Amino acid sequence: MPVICNDAARCEVMNLAWGPGGHGPYLVRQEGYAPGSSTFKMQRFILQKDGRWLLNLAFVMLPEAEQEAQLFHSLKDVLVLLDQLAGQPVSADATLPPGTSADEILEHFEQCTHRILRGMRTCSTLPLKP
Repeated sequence: MPVICNDAARCEVMNLAWGPGGHGPYLVRQEGYAPGSSTFKMQRFILQKDGRWLLNLAFVMLPEAEQEAQLFHSLKDVLVLLDQLAGQPVSADATLPPGTSADEILEHFEQCTHRILRGMRTCSTLPLKP
């Protein structure tokens, strides 16, 4: 996998499907390594509404309200943001919150996953094709 980029074709949109008719909210993710990485470690990143890519494990450490604030409520919103980011330098944060332990991250990850799954009827992941 290559470096994280703002190319819509490299993104996956996860339909969490607890919105009306099973449409949305949506989470945008991508696998790759952070620009400037010296380890080239493959990781999953989540696109935030401000256009920054945040390490998935750091995302689950955010308070629930902040996580939900980063969800997209329509595919149009996803595509508009990705269109705005096309050709722009990538902003990615591949760091974990200071002082967090592996056990703490795992606990938050499990809580986040259970909360999302409780609200989902189905979940599908599709690559975006421009």
